[in-house]
Formats: sequence, structure tokens, C-alpha cells
Amino acid sequence: MELPEPGPGEARVRVLAASLALPDLMMVHGDYPFVPEPPVAPGQEVVGIVDAAGDEFPLPVGTRIVGNARADIAIGGFAEYTLVPGWSAMPVIDGLTDEQAAGFPGSFHVAHIGLEHRAHLQKGETLLVLGGAGRTGSAAIQIGKAMGATVIATARSDAKARFSREQGADYIVDLEATNAIDEIERITGGRGVDVVYDTVGGAAATEAAKTLARGARFLIVGFASGEPAHVDVHELLMRDYSVIGVLSTFRDDEEKNATVDALAAMLADKRITPPVTAVYAFEQVPEALAERAAGATGQTVITLQ
Repeated sequence: MELPEPGPGEARVRVLAASLALPDLMMVHGDYPFVPEPPVAPGQEVVGIVDAAGDEFPLPVGTRIVGNARADIAIGGFAEYTLVPGWSAMPVIDGLTDEQAAGFPGSFHVAHIGLEHRAHLQKGETLLVLGGAGRTGSAAIQIGKAMGATVIATARSDAKARFSREQGADYIVDLEATNAIDEIERITGGRGVDVVYDTVGGAAATEAAKTLARGARFLIVGFASGEPAHVDVHELLMRDYSVIGVLSTFRDDEEKNATVDALAAMLADKRITPPVTAVYAFEQVPEALAERAAGATGQTVITLQ
């Protein structure tokens, strides 16, 4: 087939590797809000080489970049070539492999935007990560620890609990357990948690809201459960906490550059390490999607070269 031609502000990118994550699974299930109808071509995040650049694309041909593919118009990243809009394109941070870079923006960039720029997480505060074994949740654990927080992660299996601990979580709780709220109260000395990083939504978010300290910040990042968090506005007022949406595509250049610099420093100091837990070849995409649907941990990557 003919290669896609980049429009203004876009580049055609030769794909080296692509992230396979929850948004891609949601696309093929017909549940992703940014891909409201067929055709569907998943592969939202890629790392690759700029092959051709449209007017006003910010980086030159030949640059190794990470960015979002145009899955919204069925030109996804599970392909040899895709299109990447300039607003999402960034040079790969030194030291990242193709596999590590492929999902770095949708995990570590999102977590840093949420914890630093939205919640203003402070050293010594307590962070509760819902879905700590997921790729974004595991990034939040690592960044929370790098920022000096005490991190509690939720997990519903021994394997996910082990993975969350490997990312640096200080404590693991199962919010479905009858004593979960009491356990968090014990961990925090009765004060409650300062920040919730919610990638799960649904019943887990409802339970997590019961653990908030006065002045806490509740970050809504995703809804892996299939149901977004539901906010009780009266309780929000009476208990004096904030609910904040985290969608990194809304960040401005100042935030973007600050996050890139901060993450580069954390990588250089080895305070964070992107966990690539599964790598598949292009022909294994259906298998990889099935593994993700079954609840795979960490970051799944599709290699194209």
C-alpha cells in the first residue's frame, strides 16, 4: 500500500517499536473515546525515525523520536510506517532502548504530569496508587518514590503485589479486602493519604476516596475497571479534597519541557527504570492483545524491526 503522506505539523515515521497498552485494547473492543467508530488501527504510542516531515513539524528528518501515532484516523503504530503529530513528538531521552522508549510518554510522562504538575506531591507525603502493576501505575510508584513519597499500591494477586514491590512500593493493599481501609489508616497513622493516583476507577476509586486526608488530591488517570470514578460532590466539599483529571495531551510546552528534563535527570540517576515486561514481534499482536486483556503487568511492546 502507499505510504501515508504527512500533513502540516506531522511527520511520517519509520516505526521501530510500539507500545501495546489499555487504550489499544479498548480500541479493538470499540470502547476508546478517541476512536469512536471503525476503522480501527491500534498502536497509539511509537518510537521511530522521522522519515518525512510536513511543514512546521518541530524535528528534522532522521531524528529518533517518541510520539503518538494517528490511531484516531486509523493510521496506528502497529505498522512499518505511521504518522505522528508534532505536538506529541519528542527526541528519545538518552539511555532509553527502543523497547523502553515506546511506552515512556503514556506511562512516565503521564505520571510525572499528574504527580508533579497537577497534585504537587511533596516529599514525605503518602501516595496511594490504584493499579500499581499496570504500566502507568508502576510508573507512578517509581516517580512517587523518586519524589520522596511513601507509596501504597493496590494489587489483587501475589504476582501483581510482587511486581509493585519491585517498582518500589512501600506497602501493598487489596482494596477488596474487608480490612483494607483500616490497614491504610494504620499505615498513615490515622491521617489518611495525601494523593490518590487512580488508573482503575469503579469500586476501587470509591473505596480509595474513603482513605483521603483533609486537603488530599485525587488524580483520575484512567478506568481500567471499565467504569470511571464517580465523585460524590457533597463528600468532596465536606471532606475538603480535590479531584483532578490527568490527560497529558493538555500540557503546555513549559510543562512538557519541565517533565522531559525531570525524567531525564531521574533516568540518569537511576531513580527510575522503565519496566518492559513483554516484547512481541509484529505477527504476535493478537497474542499480545489477549495477554493484555488477561491482565498482564507492566509494559508490553511490539517490535517492528
